[in-house]
Amino acid sequence: MNITQSIIIIKQDHSGAEVWRYDGKVITRAEDRLVVEAFFDREDMLFHGMWLRRGDRFIETYYFERWYNIFEIRARENDQLRGWYCNIASPAEFDGRYMSYRDLALDLLVFPDGRQLVLDEDEFDDLPLTQAQRHKAQRALLELQTRFR
Repeated sequence: MNITQSIIIIKQDHSGAEVWRYDGKVITRAEDRLVVEAFFDREDMLFHGMWLRRGDRFIETYYFERWYNIFEIRARENDQLRGWYCNIASPAEFDGRYMSYRDLALDLLVFPDGRQLVLDEDEFDDLPLTQAQRHKAQRALLELQTRFR
């Protein structure tokens, strides 16, 4: 596989309906994950105390067996680390051109100084998930919180 292969990333809601799609380039492919470079393509916004600006570089790691993905966010102007945004999601699926995952609403935002914010717990609680899915999602959040301590 060409290391700079262009792909399309598709974020789906819990039911599989497409929510958002954007372009990325494969940086690394391993048996258990795919690492992609993408650029923030929305208007500048202050997100829970972290600036996200059009053109910020995202290094996105999608796992094929873990119930989360991790976005490392770097400033467009100097590549300084802004933090990490972690989606609790079903394991990613990649068919060679399209990377897709089902987002389960629950997120973890991590700042460079180690502060962590759990986001969208109410939205997660309202999703019609099975007990097994809910358990896997909660374990994934705990794994991420521990990883970033």
